[in-house]
Amino acid sequence: MHLKEVDANLLVTLDALLVDASVTRAAERLGRSASAISHALAKLREIFNDDLFVRAGQRLVPTAKALELAPTVHVILAGMESLLRPSKPFDPSLSLREFAAASSEAGELILVEPLRQRLHSLAPSVRVSWTPFNRDETIDALRNARSHFVIDIEGAPIAAPDVRVAKLFDDTLATLARPGHPFAARKPKSVAFAAAEHVAVNTLPTLNLMDRALAGDRLSCNVSSHVSSALVGVLVVLNSDALLTLPSSLAAILERQFGLVRIAHPVPPGAFPLRLLWHSSYDRDECHQWVRGELAKIAQEIAGAPKGQRQP
Repeated sequence: MHLKEVDANLLVTLDALLVDASVTRAAERLGRSASAISHALAKLREIFNDDLFVRAGQRLVPTAKALELAPTVHVILAGMESLLRPSKPFDPSLSLREFAAASSEAGELILVEPLRQRLHSLAPSVRVSWTPFNRDETIDALRNARSHFVIDIEGAPIAAPDVRVAKLFDDTLATLARPGHPFAARKPKSVAFAAAEHVAVNTLPTLNLMDRALAGDRLSCNVSSHVSSALVGVLVVLNSDALLTLPSSLAAILERQFGLVRIAHPVPPGAFPLRLLWHSSYDRDECHQWVRGELAKIAQEIAGAPKGQRQP
């Protein structure tokens, strides 16, 4: 006989008979009729090819086979009860989890690092590690749990119905320069702004966005150098008249840390969404849900900060 042919209720009946040694008392315990218990016992005898119980007066005495089965039956039923028992309310402080968040350097500084600071006090055993963002591997990484979260600032369509997308907030662009830069005291004309030296950060699409804003004047930024990260861009800007255009939320962090100044844009740059992506298989994962909620809180704080003072 195969497992799929065995009704789990038969094991419940066997356990009750082992405890009560009586068809009548087992029926009372389970809220069933004595005839239903007798029928179940007949089925159990057929399955195990053993009498299981023999009558001795008013009592049922278990056979050697029944005594052999008893410990295993108890363990199986305890496991089933544990599985079906309503779970306790989720407590992040007691959770032990490891998540990976894929993002650019901007996403790490804007959201992942503030999240780590929150987790340190609220959920010390929940850890979020950073992994590099690779646009071409985003969907596969989420589907195969190499990434549990993706922080996206590019806003490209996600052609995967199993990947969830939630906008955290709309960000804008900010352009930074060294203190004393010629543009610091006055708003530059579009031509002068475009012709100035601009540092392009390879991991960020910000100059492309700035070029869209300048397209109405048929201008584009003069890129003088390409760098690997925003922090390298900051070093270039501090030692030259080059300009560095970044998401405003990231610029707020760097200008405060390095004493940079913001340059007024000659044309208003458009806003762009900062989004959170995850795979639908984690929709009901309580810890994953909680972390998503904490990211949303950080985003709300950033979006609610005064313009030019956004900080996580």
